Amino acid sequence: MSGCAASAFAVLTPPGRGGIAVIRCIGPAAAAAVAQSFCLVRASRDRGVAGGPAPPASASSGVSTSELPPVGALVYGHIIDAEGRPLDEVILHRAGAEAFEINCHGGVAAVKAVCERLESLGLEAVDADRLLELEGATPIVRDARHMLREATTPWAARLVLDQLNGALGEALRGTCDALAAGRSAEAAAAIERLLERWRTAGRFVADPPRIVIAGRPNSGKSTLFNRLVGAERALTSPAPGTTRDYVEAAAALDGVPVVLVDTAGLRQAEEALERDGVARAEREAARASIVIYVIDVGAGPTPEDVATLRLLGDRAVAVMNKVGAAEAARDVKASAGRAGEPAAAIPISALTGDGVDGLRAAILDRLGYRAPALGEAVPFTAGQAETLRQARDALVGGNALDARRRLREILGA
Repeated sequence: MSGCAASAFAVLTPPGRGGIAVIRCIGPAAAAAVAQSFCLVRASRDRGVAGGPAPPASASSGVSTSELPPVGALVYGHIIDAEGRPLDEVILHRAGAEAFEINCHGGVAAVKAVCERLESLGLEAVDADRLLELEGATPIVRDARHMLREATTPWAARLVLDQLNGALGEALRGTCDALAAGRSAEAAAAIERLLERWRTAGRFVADPPRIVIAGRPNSGKSTLFNRLVGAERALTSPAPGTTRDYVEAAAALDGVPVVLVDTAGLRQAEEALERDGVARAEREAARASIVIYVIDVGAGPTPEDVATLRLLGDRAVAVMNKVGAAEAARDVKASAGRAGEPAAAIPISALTGDGVDGLRAAILDRLGYRAPALGEAVPFTAGQAETLRQARDALVGGNALDARRRLREILGA
């Protein structure tokens, strides 16, 4: 980055306690501010015993701008206050002619001290998204950087990294070139491919689907919730009605981020508190992308279960829980649909995990998920998808010029 009119800094790492925090400084005044606040620790004289920690500095001064590291280099030292006293040990990375990254300790106090020092030297404190704007980052890069900070699974991070590394931009530029050359049919097919990847992959990064676990009391909903989350988040008990309210947690199904919701058992409740929990369960089910409806295989489905599954329609994934062995699982699957049992119910044991992998696969299939290839172009924000739809509609209407303009909006060109 060079030529940025503003001089500013932002904390790139998430707020809260952590091992390392990264503070990026940019602009024409960045070099002077960093030089004035940075004290270089020299290997032999300043560090004392080889391999040991650096001794505290006292009455130290900063460095001249000519002593700052060259672009791409790392140096070790301290951020110091106006009196030359050390505020924190840091690694300083020069990312560009007017761009520096200060890697300090991740504690709240250390980050606050470094930020206050930079602000006192004339750099403006901004958030990470605003810093990218000031650096002239393209919309795709800004969106990708933002989404990377929000990514909750390695799968989501990998998909976004592919786009940050140019996959989506390259696909869009190729489509723009096709439109400029009059190859509208080729461009239309390329846009449809991108929209399909949005539907089958990108939207799960932008807005993880909400999956509600419902069913009658004591069917094993909370045990299944804990199994899918991978932690004991919900209380479980043989007594029916243990869950009186819904419990929500972020989770991953084969890496795909989702939000899981454990709900109170659906039944005619007697206590006011339990009635409220059941009502909330019904509201959660109404706004879910998928409802995992759990039935105790020992008790079997009731007419109420069958009616509820009919009401939920394609959003329901029925499971027969508490299956004790693989043989019993095959028997349950074979008998599904007999005597009023829900067809295609998935036999599982939430307690042991038997059949749960098949349940995960069934949920992802019902959601329409398809894994993108490594490095494949995938739209990953709702705004990108909407602009692609507008480009497609423009092409359908015979307006290739407007379609190209829409695609260039995503590119920021």
